Amino acid sequence: MVLFRSVSWSAAALGATLLVAACQGNPDSWGTGVVKQTDAFGDYSETVVSIPKPTAGPRQFECTGPFAPNATAINVAADFGQANVVTGSIMSPDGTTAPGLVLLPNDPALSLEIAWKDPVNMAAPRRVAFTESSAWSVSGIGIGAGLADLERANGKPFRIQGFGGNGGGVVADWRGGRLGNLGGGCVLGVQLALAATASDSAQARISGPKLYGSGDPAIRAANPTVGVFWVNYR
Repeated sequence: MVLFRSVSWSAAALGATLLVAACQGNPDSWGTGVVKQTDAFGDYSETVVSIPKPTAGPRQFECTGPFAPNATAINVAADFGQANVVTGSIMSPDGTTAPGLVLLPNDPALSLEIAWKDPVNMAAPRRVAFTESSAWSVSGIGIGAGLADLERANGKPFRIQGFGGNGGGVVADWRGGRLGNLGGGCVLGVQLALAATASDSAQARISGPKLYGSGDPAIRAANPTVGVFWVNYR
């Protein structure tokens, strides 16, 4: 049996309708959807997209498809279903907020937030942020990845901001490695976290406004892991 429902989504001058066909078959898919668009000149187009279930995962994030540099909220809704995206205020690392999109808000493992370069029209991603319990990964890096994992994915060592404060443990420089250029103008952002069992003396040796190499003996001894990560668009 095939069920159909139609929903509307608007952004900028585009009028778009997403028709979702929910069907049995692929257990990781809700079927296919058709995005119908008419531009300001009256040109009409249809695009068929696959709609994955929100529980299908873990997922590998790439700066393509609904997350491409020129993507819009329409693209995200088309791929994941209108009911799985909501608009809201997205907070940036500097504490400012702007209109953004929350994908799969009811599924912490797959939810993510998208801030836009053009927040009025919800177009062109500026930053995609993942939750602290995310099942997403970027180039094989996800929550809990260690220093060796990061160096392997990056292809070389990197530098870390000293721990302590809001920016403590943030990767400051990928040193020209692969994680600094994911394709599509994307850069991986990572904030490392120390285990609760780390001693005060171990933390003190890697704290403060100083950059540490990922191979620094004190950093290695503390054995931090990825606590949160995001993707920035140039």
